[in-house]
Amino acid sequence: ALLFLTVSFDSQRQSAYDVGEWFKFRIHYGLVTAGYATLEVKEATKNNKKVYHAIGRGYTTGMSKWFFKVEDNYESYFDKVTGKPYQYVRKIDEGGYTKNQEGFFNQDKNTILVKDYKNDTNKVFTTPENVQDIVSTFYYLRNHPNVDKMKVGESIAIDMFFDDETTKFKLKLPKRWHCYYPAF
Repeated sequence: ALLFLTVSFDSQRQSAYDVGEWFKFRIHYGLVTAGYATLEVKEATKNNKKVYHAIGRGYTTGMSKWFFKVEDNYESYFDKVTGKPYQYVRKIDEGGYTKNQEGFFNQDKNTILVKDYKNDTNKVFTTPENVQDIVSTFYYLRNHPNVDKMKVGESIAIDMFFDDETTKFKLKLPKRWHCYYPAF
């Protein structure tokens, strides 16, 4: 069953994350470490308001850099209560494929202005209500009021803006969920 719903967040509810949260992921092929990805939550100010500033970085290391160098930077500035994004940054270099963009959300008008610095263009896109960017999606879903109530096989779908278009992003609770912990 796919859930489509309008979401309102309880400002009194404890957030699933806060300023200072930091993750580091190792990206590997077998025993070989190819790179790392990090996610960090900071605080910033947008429109005279304190907001979350989430920063995601991905990069190759060691010999992997010689074969396919990756240096990705994704950032999102989003509201501490509603989770709605104000701005995103996408600056990537993946084996020579590059992008350098910023997106500025106008949630009241359901539009986003995308500044493409590589191609020196500005475009305005119409978006659905409550649209997210790729980084804010991760945090938005962590605070979604129905995520704790999901049953196996259920999904939550939201609108996500990525690569100049809005797509449905679906979080689904799989039938089998495994957590692997390293042996110490």
